Amino acid sequence: MGASIYAMSDMHGDLGAFEEALKLVDLSDPGSRLVLCGDYVDHARSALGVCERIIALQEHFPEQVVALMGNNEATWLEDEDDGGAPCLPPHVRRWMRRLPLFYETPQQVFVHAGVDEEAGEEWKLGTEDYYFFSKFPATFGSFVKDVVAGHVGTVSMCGEPRVYWDGESHFYLDGSTEATHHVPTLRYDLAARTYTTFSRGTDGTWAEHPVERG
Repeated sequence: MGASIYAMSDMHGDLGAFEEALKLVDLSDPGSRLVLCGDYVDHARSALGVCERIIALQEHFPEQVVALMGNNEATWLEDEDDGGAPCLPPHVRRWMRRLPLFYETPQQVFVHAGVDEEAGEEWKLGTEDYYFFSKFPATFGSFVKDVVAGHVGTVSMCGEPRVYWDGESHFYLDGSTEATHHVPTLRYDLAARTYTTFSRGTDGTWAEHPVERG
């Protein structure tokens, strides 16, 4: 297998589901990337385990693992500043405050919620910071780049907790993990320029297949 970009989002503190999804990721090729699109924490769950796991991954693969800001991280930091959220260790708070808002490749923009698509090719200048992690509702249709995002549960789009593709420029990854205990995973093959995802069979094994439209 050649270099790939893997993406997942919205773990919501479910370390077990995150670990299961990580089994599908192969970073042995130095050109491969894992992009995590935010909402690692959940106010109803322990946040520390998922955050510590991501920090460890970034230490082991410093050029290959990207973690983005989600609305839950932004809210957590804001509440903590106001004295209303549980305290995280100082190194986790420092890490969280440095999370970028998006990750861009020649083909895609990875983000927690979305970008201001009315700005077109000037989306980086035209999108307010809060919009990257709080945009709602989801956008569909054609855009100048493929947009890979979480934030909005795909159950509301297709009735299933899986990767949702609108058939054009948008891929959504939020599998409502806090309820389903499943983290949908997207893979983009850099050489073939194709998107695939993974489904678990009744025997517990994972099968990779093209992303379905709708």
